[in-house]
Amino acid sequence: MRRKPRALRPGDAIGIAAPSGPVTPESVQKGMALLEARGYRVVLGEHLFATVPHNDYLAGDDADRAADLNALFARDDIAAVLCAKGGYGSMRLMSLLDWATIAAHPKLFLGYSDITTLHLGLARYANLATLHGPNLITLPGLDETASCVFWQMAENAAPFGPLPAPADAVQTLVPGRVEGELAGGCLCLLAHACGTAYAPDLRGKIVLIEDVGEAVYRVDRYLSQLRNAGLLDEAAGFVIGTVTGWEKQEQDPPGSALDALWRDFFIPLGRPTITGFPFGHAPNPLTLPLGVRAQLDAGAGTLTLLEAALTP
Repeated sequence: MRRKPRALRPGDAIGIAAPSGPVTPESVQKGMALLEARGYRVVLGEHLFATVPHNDYLAGDDADRAADLNALFARDDIAAVLCAKGGYGSMRLMSLLDWATIAAHPKLFLGYSDITTLHLGLARYANLATLHGPNLITLPGLDETASCVFWQMAENAAPFGPLPAPADAVQTLVPGRVEGELAGGCLCLLAHACGTAYAPDLRGKIVLIEDVGEAVYRVDRYLSQLRNAGLLDEAAGFVIGTVTGWEKQEQDPPGSALDALWRDFFIPLGRPTITGFPFGHAPNPLTLPLGVRAQLDAGAGTLTLLEAALTP
């Protein structure tokens, strides 16, 4: 069973780190104001607004970004670490993180997109349940439903139960019912982790898959990597979101589409599978706890959390 962090309470301090792409004071202002209005103290990582002149896609040097994560986890007065944004760069930090200290100071960890890599590391090295959900800069843009789910996941130590996914958005690809821990995240990061010390463990898991800005042929490549590594065969079921922002490329075969790709890969596996579930890069994504037991009823198109993600 995963170790579970404590639920947040007003008055707690939430640390903000940028392990991937750069942020500016203006870009994080609304998110900080939202946290403070809810009664939380915000602690900014020392290098949060750093940049690298020759790498404008990184929020500072690798050593500085890793140092912020290490420092925020080490502090006993900080209850949670919320990532400012995704982008690119988390993979560069894995050998620089103090996993022993992080494991000794379990706390709530939130983020998505490139942050998938850090979720994998926290599962592998700290055995910690984490929240796959909005980063700081996307948090203020959530609608009422997604916002309510986020705060209930972060503040409530009771099992959530059925998640409020729109019935008209979720499609059954392979019917069936299965229980297992939630795992996964952003598809390209799951594929890139294969063969590393933090490779995803999908054995008996209900696997979450989504991505952004990828052509169909690259999604095919990532899924092929997971299949060739034997990881898809080990899963109990699949919850597929979508790939937002993709555009048809010249390399895509005629008539190719994501729906056809999902069918090609997941129907032969015969595991309960749904598509169109709103998480990750989808508009108004639902926050999902990784490492928490859930039930997928693919025929009904529902995902139900069976245990709490947090302790009181």
